[in-house]
Amino acid sequence: MQKIQTAKIEAMPVVAAHDAHAAGVTLSIDAGAVAVSQLAAGRFREQVFAVLAERLPLAVRVAGLEAGAHAVTLFADVCAEIAAAVADAQATTSAIEIAVSTSALSPRDAWLTRQETLGQGALYMLADESMLRPGSRCDGRERYDAFWEQLWRLRSERHVRAAYAPHIKSQCPLLSGETGDAILPSLAVQAPSGSAWIAMRLDLPGFADARGTLREDLLQAALKRCVDIGDAMHERASWATASMRHDGWLNRRLAIEITGIGDLVLRRGHNPRHFACLQDMSDLLRWAQAILWKRSRAIAARAGSVPALGHIDPIRALPGGPDRDGWCKRWSEALEEHAIRHRNMLVLSPWSVFPARRRPDMAFLDLLPLINFADACAFPETPPLQCWNLNEFRSLHQRAWAVLEQHAARQLIAEQV
Repeated sequence: MQKIQTAKIEAMPVVAAHDAHAAGVTLSIDAGAVAVSQLAAGRFREQVFAVLAERLPLAVRVAGLEAGAHAVTLFADVCAEIAAAVADAQATTSAIEIAVSTSALSPRDAWLTRQETLGQGALYMLADESMLRPGSRCDGRERYDAFWEQLWRLRSERHVRAAYAPHIKSQCPLLSGETGDAILPSLAVQAPSGSAWIAMRLDLPGFADARGTLREDLLQAALKRCVDIGDAMHERASWATASMRHDGWLNRRLAIEITGIGDLVLRRGHNPRHFACLQDMSDLLRWAQAILWKRSRAIAARAGSVPALGHIDPIRALPGGPDRDGWCKRWSEALEEHAIRHRNMLVLSPWSVFPARRRPDMAFLDLLPLINFADACAFPETPPLQCWNLNEFRSLHQRAWAVLEQHAARQLIAEQV
């Protein structure tokens, strides 16, 4: 496997730009298969070794865990296979990121097993609705309470994180949503397993003066440049696995993460509890989203739209005749209006609504609706929440999840119509 070269966004007059880089590798493994088949275990170990030998970031989604007494044993077996591959590749176990479902393991069991077998490193708890919806069912109340208490007690452990943004969307209405069942290593973005992304980051305060006034011309130029560089990197990318090579060609995904929302609000002296503040930041993100969309549309008009649109062309399954001609016309008109070059572009994190260098204030929770603008969400290291009590901690995650779920429901209704 060949490492993907890194390109730099040209430095802007006001801010030094971040590197653009290819996301690392996500692998998914069925723990039950590893337990019963030496062949499956050996193949998995070879996959892990091949990635680590190239010194590429790796995240492993561990599926197939049986909730109950055997789950910890199955998880430990998978971690042991990873540890063996790490030793063979002379890599470090701390670089391995792990994602497991909350329906399979408790945060405490998952973290203790990871530490004992692999040592310190990122552990993502992929939380489902039963853990996030307030007023959970009575039959699951004990597990619900235990999950939140354990996660809260681990809040000072930067490696343990909850993730709950499985709905991956596209700004192109012709492309359906997808399921994010894995975490992109080093980016902490919840995304489909085996998907291929080019990542960049833009920090809003870097484009603003001391009072928080944005240089919109510079930010607009940087957003356009991100799309241009991401598209160029897709042209020459050499992805690490067959699934990533196919996904990179099919979807041309970009992960352009906008950070520093809370810092910009703080610099402007605005009150995050006021609706006017939320509206102001919404207008800004809507404007940024439109710039990315228009740039991708412009590249599609010149170089061709994302191949995924060709794969869903409804005309291919229709027989000839007047109906087919009518559908051809409608599909051509839809492509003319909506065709895009990149399936996904904008990434946000729930933590971006908090100021980075200030103790988290619950007032900033009122800005969580901003993550509605994201095509995919990132779950990097959480803010320092040691001073938050259990109810406040749980409210943060449940409110962020509720925002994402409401948007996903609206998008599903629109698709059905």
